Amino acid sequence: MQTRPNILFVLADQLGARWLPLYGHALVESPALETFAQHSTVFERALTTSPICTPYRGCLLSGRYPSQTGLSENGGAYPSDLPSLADHLGEAGYASYYLGKWHLSGAPQGNRWVPPGMRAGFQHFSGWESHHVDHYAGLMWEDDPKTPLSMPGHETDSLTAVAEQKLAQAASNDVPFFMLISYQAPHPPCSPPAAFAAPYADAELLPEANADSDAWFKHDAWGADYDVCQFRQRYFGEISQLDAAFGRLLAALRRLKLADNTLVVFTSDHGEMAGAHGLFGKGLMYEEAIHVPLIIRAPGQKAGCRVAAPAGTIDLLPTLLDYAGADADADADARSLRPAVAGISPPRERIVISEYHNLCASTSEWKLVAERGSLRGEALYNTVDDPYELENRLNQPECAQIREALTSALARWQRRIAASHNEKTQSIRAIT
Repeated sequence: MQTRPNILFVLADQLGARWLPLYGHALVESPALETFAQHSTVFERALTTSPICTPYRGCLLSGRYPSQTGLSENGGAYPSDLPSLADHLGEAGYASYYLGKWHLSGAPQGNRWVPPGMRAGFQHFSGWESHHVDHYAGLMWEDDPKTPLSMPGHETDSLTAVAEQKLAQAASNDVPFFMLISYQAPHPPCSPPAAFAAPYADAELLPEANADSDAWFKHDAWGADYDVCQFRQRYFGEISQLDAAFGRLLAALRRLKLADNTLVVFTSDHGEMAGAHGLFGKGLMYEEAIHVPLIIRAPGQKAGCRVAAPAGTIDLLPTLLDYAGADADADADARSLRPAVAGISPPRERIVISEYHNLCASTSEWKLVAERGSLRGEALYNTVDDPYELENRLNQPECAQIREALTSALARWQRRIAASHNEKTQSIRAIT
C-alpha cells in the first residue's frame, strides 16, 4: 500500500504573480487556479531565486543558487556531477517524469531533442530543449532523436494531453511518482486560441500606476511588433488557456483516483514586465519579474490558507523531499515549506535573495536592489506601501536602518557563496 504522496509539479514559464486574481489582478480569468486555491496554501510573497529560465531551473533541481551551480545565464547545461531532485526522489523509490520545456542541456538552444545523459536523472522524459516560437508548430521527443512527436494544435493543449496519458501510466504502477510538467506558456510571443483572447479585446488593460501606454513590444526574431495593449491581450489569453489546462490536470487526478494522495504544486520560474515601467521580458528585479505564484495543495487538505512570510525557489527542493521522506544536502538558506502548508508553523520573517546581473534582498515589506560585488545600492522599495515601485527610497534618511540591514544580508550571502565556491574549487583540484 503506497503511503508517500505522489508529486505533481506544474511549472509555468514567465507568469508573474502580478497578473493573477489570486494576487490581486481584477481582469485576468483563471477560475481553475482560484478554485484550486480554496483547498490549498497560497504563498503571498514567493520570489524567484533568479528571474530567468536556465538559472531558475538549475536552482529548482539542485536546491542551490545559480552562483553555486554555475548556471548563471540561459543556455547552460545542468552539471553532470550535481545530484538533482529527480536523483534524490529516484533513490527514495519514486518514478520520475519530466514533460515539456527543459532549457538545461546547453547549446544549441532551440526546439530539439535532449539526450538522456543530459536529463538530470529523470527516468521518463517527453520534451524539448527550448524555444517554441510558433506555439502551433511544436515538437517534442522521448528517446529517439530522429522521431519527434507532433504537438497538434496549440502546444499548451497538446502538452496537457500528453500529461494526461502519462498520469494514467504513472497511476498503473505500485510506486509513487514525481511528475514535473513544464509549460512554455505564457512565455511570449503569445498566440492563444481566439476563445481565450476574446475576453480581453475591449477591456481596460492598463490600470496599474506603473503601466506605460506608449510601451511597444518588438522582437524581430519572433515576428512580434505591436503595442502594449495587444501584448497584454495575448499574454492574458495564454494565462487563461494555461489555467484551463491546469484544470484538466486536476480533473485527470480525480478521474484516476489520485487526487487524495498527490501533492500538487503550481508555480512559475519568473514573471513578465508586460509594459510595466515601459518594459517587457524578465531578468530584472522589479516585482513583475521576481514575484511569482506559488500554490501548494497537500493530500487531504480541505481548507485554503495564505502565508505572508517570504519564500524562495531555493525552498522547493527541501519541501518536496520532506513530503517524500527523503533528504539531501541543499543550500543553507533552503528550508522546507511543509510546516507552513500544514498550518503548523508559519515560516518566520526572513530575507530572500534573488540574483542575476544584480542582486536583490527581499522581505515581506522591503526590497533592496544592489550591484554585485560592490553592493552599491540601486533601489529600495517598500512593496506594501508602494506595490508598483514608483518611489525609490534608497537615499531617504528614515530608511537608513532597513537599507543597512538588507545590505548586510547581501554581504553575508555574497561571502558565504564565495566561500562555498572556493571550497568546491579546492576540492576539485585535490581530486584532479
